Amino acid sequence: MKSVDCKLLKLEGLEELKKQIKGQKISLRIIQVEGDSASDLYVKNKKKAANQIGIDIEHILLKQDVTNKQVIEIIDSLNKDENVNGIMVQLPLPNHLDEDLIINSITPIKDVDGLTTENLGRIVTNEEALRPCTAEGVMTVLDKCIGLENLQGKTATIIGRTTLVGLPLIHMLLSYDATPIVCHSKTNNLENHTKNADIIITAAGAKTPFINSEMIKENSIILDVSTVVGEDGKLHGDVIYNDVISKAGYVSPVPGGLGQLTVLELMKNTYKAKQMQDKQKNKQQENNPKQLKLKF
Repeated sequence: MKSVDCKLLKLEGLEELKKQIKGQKISLRIIQVEGDSASDLYVKNKKKAANQIGIDIEHILLKQDVTNKQVIEIIDSLNKDENVNGIMVQLPLPNHLDEDLIINSITPIKDVDGLTTENLGRIVTNEEALRPCTAEGVMTVLDKCIGLENLQGKTATIIGRTTLVGLPLIHMLLSYDATPIVCHSKTNNLENHTKNADIIITAAGAKTPFINSEMIKENSIILDVSTVVGEDGKLHGDVIYNDVISKAGYVSPVPGGLGQLTVLELMKNTYKAKQMQDKQKNKQQENNPKQLKLKF
């Protein structure tokens, strides 16, 4: 068994990105509504990574009672600001806010979390897009483990169907001719789908780890995206790590696993957004020098 060293992948990826960014002005804005301690930690990690590689980052922290209108007004001003390349809203949001409405108010070419309807749709049609960071992190790990070109014909069981992980991964895996199978809370006989899988990607967020060695195939790749705080106050995923390590080919740990890659992919998306915006500006200047307006 080989444990996937996501921390090392993150450090290597950030170092490479730092070289690519050198000398360029790239900016990221993170909007957060106060009140979620886990979000505080995630934003801290993103700020640290941005500062490390030379991305200008601003953290916009809003009061708990902020309204949909107020959040969208902030996003609208950032959409219009040509000096801002990336915009993301830290999730989750308080229940009184409309998450879909707010996310989709971000212009897609600045949507560095890759969660707008337009960016998700572009994944389905296999067009250029800013992709959801966690799903892209999974693909980065798979590339490191076996190479994306070797996904052809592989059966990949995905546990979870959110727009963060499951739904985009279906199409991302299909683009490399893998065979994705999606399971969720209503799936019967989950074990039937995991036992025959070459790859298991789980994002169930179970209260207690449940994937054991009897549920997996010999030498399979197990990628655990879930991060849950247990009753003991410690972080765990969906996989019983110590039980599967002797049977699996690769296993990602929790903590210290796929979450590391989510931060890396956010930085990569911000750099990609800047490149896409520059390309679009140059094209618009050629066609109409007097009028510049970012579209996707």
